[in-house]
Amino acid sequence: YQVIFRHLLYCRYVERKLVEVWVDHQYTKELDQVRTSFSPSYSLRQRMLHFCRDYIYYATVEVLEPQSHGFLASLGQADSIDEVLRSHDRFLDTCLREILLTEREGLYRHLSKVLTTCLTFANNLHRFAHNFHDTPVTEEVPGGPQSQNPAELRLSRVRQKNNTYLSLLSQRHYSKMISKFKVIFE
Repeated sequence: YQVIFRHLLYCRYVERKLVEVWVDHQYTKELDQVRTSFSPSYSLRQRMLHFCRDYIYYATVEVLEPQSHGFLASLGQADSIDEVLRSHDRFLDTCLREILLTEREGLYRHLSKVLTTCLTFANNLHRFAHNFHDTPVTEEVPGGPQSQNPAELRLSRVRQKNNTYLSLLSQRHYSKMISKFKVIFE
C-alpha cells in the first residue's frame, strides 16, 4: 500500500508543480511580443500536465477502483482466512503490476524518468519566472508617474515586462533548456 500511495502522491506533486508553472505562464498572457517565444514551453508544459493527469486517472480509476471492487467481492465469497490472504496478495500484485511499479528495469524506469523530467522542467521554469519577477520595475515616465493615468501606467509596465522578457529570452539559455526537455520528454 505504501508503495502505491507514495507513488500516487509523487505523481500529484509533479502535477501540482506543473500547475504552478501554468499559473506563472498566465502572467505572460498580455505580453504579445514574447508569446511566440514562449509557445514551445507552453506546449511542452501542457503535454506534461496532460500526461500526469492521464496517468493519475488511469492508476486510480482504471486500476485501483475496479481492483478494489473485485477484492471486496472476493472477500464475501471467502470461506477461510487463507482465501482472504490469497485474495489480498492477488489484489496487491495486480495493482502494482498494472500501475507499472513492478518492472524496475522496464516500464517503471521509463515512467520514473518521465516524471523526473516533468518535475525538473517545472522547477526550472518556476525559477525562471521568479527570476523575472525579481527584476526591478522602473518607471520611465516623463514628468513622473503621478502625471499619467492608470491606463498609461499599465501600458508602460507591459512594455517594460516585454523588454525584460525579451532580454531574458535572447540569452539562448531559455530556448536550449526547452529544447533539451522536449527531447527528453518525447
